[in-house]
Amino acid sequence: MKKLITIILLAPILILGQTNKRNFIEGNVGLASIYGYDFNEAFPGLSVLYGKTFEKNGLITELQVGLAAPSVMTGKIGLGIGSLENNFQIAVRPWPFFIGPQIKLNKLSFSVEVGTDSWVSFDSGLITTIGYRWDLKKKNK
Repeated sequence: MKKLITIILLAPILILGQTNKRNFIEGNVGLASIYGYDFNEAFPGLSVLYGKTFEKNGLITELQVGLAAPSVMTGKIGLGIGSLENNFQIAVRPWPFFIGPQIKLNKLSFSVEVGTDSWVSFDSGLITTIGYRWDLKKKNK
């Protein structure tokens, strides 16, 4: 009976594990294919975003929001696998709308995303980005 009680008490801890999180600022530069899905007519872009990455049992969730040019503002929601330092995600940008893979290796992030080539994707079919992250330290209280 004691073993059963111990298992019942420890199971949630083992299943849920510990959630790790990291806050960051990310600067990105990239290219967008304008009016189609090739880079014959490419346009440069850049962004500065504030983000949070959550890791729990190897599952990564990431949220980002910030300023961008030429779209003024942007954001991204990602879901993937890995660790806080190195991971692979599938990300969705609500504005301008894009979806695609994102790879994070230490401080660098890389993405290739597909849009609708319409106004909702800022008239772009594809975007590629490279970014650098600065981790934000927690304040001691």
